Amino acid sequence: MALVIVLMVIVGIAIPGAAVTGLTTGLTAFGGQATPVLTIIGGLAVIVLVFGWRLGLHPKLVLDDDQIEVVNPFHRRRFELADVTVIEPSGDGLLIGSPQWQAEAWCVQKSIAATRSHRPTRADTIADYLRTLRDSHHLPDPDPDSPLHLRFARRGEEDLLTGLERSASLARLGHVFPPQTHPYPTDDVRRRWQQVLGDRTRLTMIAEFGGTPAGYVCYGQQVIHHLGVAEDFQRHGIGTALLQAAEDDLFADLSTPEISLWVLAANGVARRFYVERGWTETAAARTSEFPPYPGEIKMSCPNPHIARRGR
Repeated sequence: MALVIVLMVIVGIAIPGAAVTGLTTGLTAFGGQATPVLTIIGGLAVIVLVFGWRLGLHPKLVLDDDQIEVVNPFHRRRFELADVTVIEPSGDGLLIGSPQWQAEAWCVQKSIAATRSHRPTRADTIADYLRTLRDSHHLPDPDPDSPLHLRFARRGEEDLLTGLERSASLARLGHVFPPQTHPYPTDDVRRRWQQVLGDRTRLTMIAEFGGTPAGYVCYGQQVIHHLGVAEDFQRHGIGTALLQAAEDDLFADLSTPEISLWVLAANGVARRFYVERGWTETAAARTSEFPPYPGEIKMSCPNPHIARRGR
């Protein structure tokens, strides 16, 4: 901080000031090329002042109880940890986002070279620490005796999620999407997961069983968008754990009266799974996003934390 202030004073103020003083007092300076030299010095001075202000004097990241405050020049944004959905290092600053807002903490940056080489830096350490605090508001307390562990997916894990969804779909939905006529749309699903992981309105949990990724659930804004378990890990209670974790997180907001999801009408196993866990089928229907575009039905589940009339 002291060094930045000294440089700003010398380069940004003292040198241009001395040059202008020399010019206005009639001294012959800069070999008769006073105007272009002063222009260059003035431009460099502006750059030094701007970057000194941005990178040295003002930006900071403040963690206060259950809140994160991003302070940048002329702008600040405060987030509740429970609302944060995105914490990602970047070259422009640590990206912190919620469904409503996002901000880049300029004081915590990761170089382009480190990003390309996947080299961990101070920005990754800070991001991991903040994620741990954020996760405590969303994830159930881990059971040290259980092989099942839940964590949130991060940007760049679209290939992992595509593989998990492909395994789950091929194991259960061959009668709906015959592989002979409708091969699994790997590229389309990967692009969709890439968009999902960059969507601040959604959270995606990954279930690891014995340290191996085994299932996933994506949810947000009162909707469970995707849930599946890889073929080798089905019937281990992983789907139930993922659904329960997503429900608990969504129902923690008492302004949420109910949540919903869409399920393939021909997927009898999934429909029974949800019904057995308190979900109800509705009359709403639509078609799937992938060929041969089978029908889907909407299911809903009420918030158990809200008192019902008649009780």
